[in-house]
Amino acid sequence: MKTLLKHTISKLALVALAAGAIASCSFTKPHEKDAQLKADKAGLTVVEKTRFDGTFIAKGAEFSQYKKLLVEQLDLSDVKVRKPSSTNIVDDTPWELNDNDRRYYQERYTEALMNNLIADGTYSTAMQAGADVMTVSAKVLEIAPLASKDDMKGRPTRMKVYSEGMGTMTLEISLYDSVSGKPLAIITDQRDLGRIWEENNRVTNNVQVRLAFNQWLRNLRTELDKASGRR
Repeated sequence: MKTLLKHTISKLALVALAAGAIASCSFTKPHEKDAQLKADKAGLTVVEKTRFDGTFIAKGAEFSQYKKLLVEQLDLSDVKVRKPSSTNIVDDTPWELNDNDRRYYQERYTEALMNNLIADGTYSTAMQAGADVMTVSAKVLEIAPLASKDDMKGRPTRMKVYSEGMGTMTLEISLYDSVSGKPLAIITDQRDLGRIWEENNRVTNNVQVRLAFNQWLRNLRTELDKASGRR
């Protein structure tokens, strides 16, 4: 009887482990898979404990040598905008970024980077490559709004829309040695743009975008501090 019980428990444990492995694979998001492929190609290794969905760094990279940052403008050239499940039935137009949106996103990204990496003097900005300069490149991969856009195309009639947050946004950050161009790190992360029920309009969306960039750059600072031995 004891032998049978042990055998049954062992089988159940194996089933549970298999189910857990399958579940973990199924929850790997597309941006994580894409970052993993890029990291493998660049010879980067995964960081197990990270504040992002995925962090990959170069083996033996001496992050402490970098005192300056060569910051590229936030890349919004190829943003995938997922169609909201709830749209305006009067005029179902695509949710798209216009020039004002792009300018706002770029300004908020730069603001967050300055506040979290530059303001306290840990890093300074650089205008050209150098031995102590690290290039920072970031791009928005996807925006997944929860409602039609608050403009005349998305909401041609005066209407109030409420949603549980504004949706999600996915960012990828790449760090390079400015002289050699060698990849030092690839970071990818998807964030909820709010999680509470509130009016979905231009103002609340912009607030959540600002908060998202600030959190991303704050987490980047934490990861760089760890990699540089500052904490």
